[in-house]
Amino acid sequence: PTKMAIGMMLTGLSFFILYFAATQGEGQKPTSEQLAGGSFRINERVAGNLKADGVPQDVLDKILVAKDADGKNLINDVKFSVKEDETTKQKISGEQHFIDVVNGVAPGAGTQYRDAFLQRSYLFQVSPFWLILAYAVISLGELMLSPMGLSLVSKVAPIRMRGLLMGGWFVATAIGNKLTMIGIYWSIWYQSSFFIILGAMAIVMSIVLFILLKPLKRAMPGV
Repeated sequence: PTKMAIGMMLTGLSFFILYFAATQGEGQKPTSEQLAGGSFRINERVAGNLKADGVPQDVLDKILVAKDADGKNLINDVKFSVKEDETTKQKISGEQHFIDVVNGVAPGAGTQYRDAFLQRSYLFQVSPFWLILAYAVISLGELMLSPMGLSLVSKVAPIRMRGLLMGGWFVATAIGNKLTMIGIYWSIWYQSSFFIILGAMAIVMSIVLFILLKPLKRAMPGV
C-alpha cells in the first residue's frame, strides 16, 4: 500500500509538470514569424475568447457548426498547418489557410478580425523535454501503482477467486476512467487548468491512501 500511495503521488507530480509546461506556453505572445510558420485551431474555449475580443456571435456560430461535404467539421477543432496547394503545388502557410477557410464560412470575418483569430487560435509550442520529464515521472508512478495493486490483490484474495479479483482490479480502473470523463473539458478549459485539476485529484487520492496505511496494514498483517 505504501508504494501504491507513492505511485499515486508521482502520477500527480507528472500532471503538475505538464501544468507548468502549459502555463509557459499559454503565457507566450506569438510573433509574426511564429504566426507565419505556426499551426492554428479553434474550439469552444477559443471561441469564447474571440467573443470577448469583439468577434460577433453569429460569426462564431457559423465557424463552430460549419461542415464539409462529408459532414465533418470544417473549422471547429480542426488543425490548420502548412499545406501544399493541389493545383499549383506551392506551400500555403497554416496562417493563410486558416484565414481563407474562415473567410469562406463567414465572408470577410477572417480578414476583419485577423489578428484576434490568429492570436487566440495559435497552437503554442514548448520544449519536448517537459513531455519527456512528465512521461518519466508518470512511468515510475505507474510501475509503483498498477503492478503493486495486482500483487496486493493476488496476496490477499482467496486462491479460488484470485483470477476473478485480479480482473476486478482492471474493471475498477475502467469504471473509474468512465466516471471521470474529464477529457470532454479538454477543448473547453485551458490546458493548464486541465492538468492542474488532474494533478490535484491524484495528490488528494495519494493523501487518502497515506491516511489509510495504518488501517490497511492492520487488516493485512504480513503483507
